[in-house]
Amino acid sequence: MDWWQTLGNYVDFMGDTPALAVDMALYGPNANHVGYGLAFGMQAAPTEVDVYPSEGMFPESGV
Repeated sequence: MDWWQTLGNYVDFMGDTPALAVDMALYGPNANHVGYGLAFGMQAAPTEVDVYPSEGMFPESGV
């Protein structure tokens, strides 16, 4: 599967967390075997997954 198509599929599952979608497309498990199911499970999970650090969490880096 083309990487751009894989990225698009992850972004569809994880529209609120585009950085996580890119990370899953680049470094995640094989999309066809485990990745899409994992992405869907995370998207559909009743508990919110916060993938962005809160402001001031890393004071040295200025984030």
